Amino acid sequence: MADRFLQHPFRFGAQGGVAVIDDADKHLRDKILAVLFTAPGERVNRPDFGVGLNRAVFDELNDLTIGALEFRISQSLRRDIGDEVLVDGVDVEASPEDGELLVKIAFRRRTDRKPRNLEVRL
Repeated sequence: MADRFLQHPFRFGAQGGVAVIDDADKHLRDKILAVLFTAPGERVNRPDFGVGLNRAVFDELNDLTIGALEFRISQSLRRDIGDEVLVDGVDVEASPEDGELLVKIAFRRRTDRKPRNLEVRL
């Protein structure tokens, strides 16, 4: 029997029950996105959960803030979902002229250690 995971973010299914998925990669990707876009202090009883990546859009994009953002992302992923994922690298590229921020995360699932990548463009 395949593993089944609760839909993340949590939602209800078509028949009124809790939505579940069978795709472990999609489930892990959704958990990473939840860590990236949840602001610290947003979750009850978990004040340090999350990165608050959407706030970075309004920060000054220089080498210092980009380095701090890379550190914050890697530390949050290791702390919040480190039992499921091994973070190999985080790279943040800023293009102030275009107003874009590109976050590249190289990671592996702890169960199979197969390399995976996730890119988020803001």
